[in-house]
Amino acid sequence: MLKVAKFGGSSVAGADQFKKVKAIIQEDPARRIVIVSAAGKRSSSDHKLTDLLYLCYAHSQYGVDCSGVFDMIASRYLEIRDELGLKLDLEPELADLKRRIDAKTISQDELASRGEYFSAKLMAEFLGFQFVDATEWVKFKFDGTVDQEKTYAALKGFIKGKGIVTPGFYGIMPDGNIRTFTRGGSDITGALAAAALDADVYENWTDVSGILMADPRIVENPEVIPEVTYNELRELSYSGAQVLHEDAIFPVREKNIPINIRNTNAPDAPGTMIQED
Repeated sequence: MLKVAKFGGSSVAGADQFKKVKAIIQEDPARRIVIVSAAGKRSSSDHKLTDLLYLCYAHSQYGVDCSGVFDMIASRYLEIRDELGLKLDLEPELADLKRRIDAKTISQDELASRGEYFSAKLMAEFLGFQFVDATEWVKFKFDGTVDQEKTYAALKGFIKGKGIVTPGFYGIMPDGNIRTFTRGGSDITGALAAAALDADVYENWTDVSGILMADPRIVENPEVIPEVTYNELRELSYSGAQVLHEDAIFPVREKNIPINIRNTNAPDAPGTMIQED
């Protein structure tokens, strides 16, 4: 049995959330492949780190000092590391990143990808898993589409019995440059990993207990839909339900791998199962 578990931004927003992820992974030894997003909001007034990274890039392009914004990004990851008692030496990498921003020698895609990169480095150490950078296996073609054959073959080469943690949202172009998916693209990374390894299920851990029957901002405590087909999910997406990145469906559907939408904050809830029929 093999499960691929992808954790969204709210699931890795702080040290307490990291602890919930660890409990979920340890509870089921089948969860050996973990994909993480960049740290999300800890509260409604907080910022997603990916937004701050894009803001940093915009500052640098206009010659505006982004030290204040960058400090918010760096301090969040250092805070998570210190609260979890990890030994990872992030300071040199962060200092190098700041130098490259100031020198304008980093692309927008590479800078935006660093949120996932640091999340995954921290999570790998916290879980005692192997860190595998997305650039090692998510291969893009020159036209910006994923080279599935090369991507699947590359990931299989890293499976050595030990669990792995890999960042979502980005991969590598044939010329060696980092390229990101569109926003929410960590869902796609998870789906590619599940398809590459013929996983039994692709678990997508978020902050809701599955697909809800109504918008919780409009209807109080809506029920969870226990099962939904891939086709029904597509119709829901067209009508505005933001459940999964639409491109995350294709890789797993091709292999007939079910997707399970679960809640990191309520791990006992069965969530919604998405499958062919």
